[in-house]
Amino acid sequence: MTRRLTVKKEIRTLGLDLCNPRRLVGAVVRGGTFLDGVLVFPSKPIPESKSIGSAILGARFFPELRLIMTHDPKGQLDTKVIDRLTGLPVIQIDSARNKSSTGFKPYKVGTKWLQVKSLLPPWVLQQILSTTWATGTLPEPLRIAHLVARSRFFGKNMGFQANK
Repeated sequence: MTRRLTVKKEIRTLGLDLCNPRRLVGAVVRGGTFLDGVLVFPSKPIPESKSIGSAILGARFFPELRLIMTHDPKGQLDTKVIDRLTGLPVIQIDSARNKSSTGFKPYKVGTKWLQVKSLLPPWVLQQILSTTWATGTLPEPLRIAHLVARSRFFGKNMGFQANK
């Protein structure tokens, strides 16, 4: 069962990006404005949904988190498992246009469109998207996670340790 969700201006959201097959990165963002932290999950391949949920529970940001957003083009995560383990609602976001057959529904914020899949009511999803979406094709938690996952911080020396 998920926590009761109140959408405030600075709602803390964990964005998980699975676009990079070698790296799973999460970004904790307050509203669409402030980056609070980065989570780097061990991946050689992408870990199972159960271990991701356990890692989220163990993160120092967990007590303040109110929801999780995922950008998973290949559908590798079982969001129901993560929802059940963490007690946080999970919103799946896809920037592709034709996903209506797999349960994704189009949402419009301003002039931008996204494909969204969640168990939350539509009016709550609309509030969340308008609060967390500042610029670009994805809401800020996912956009930042995507940028970090594609970055060069994770070279051979592994000098970047974001979870410490």
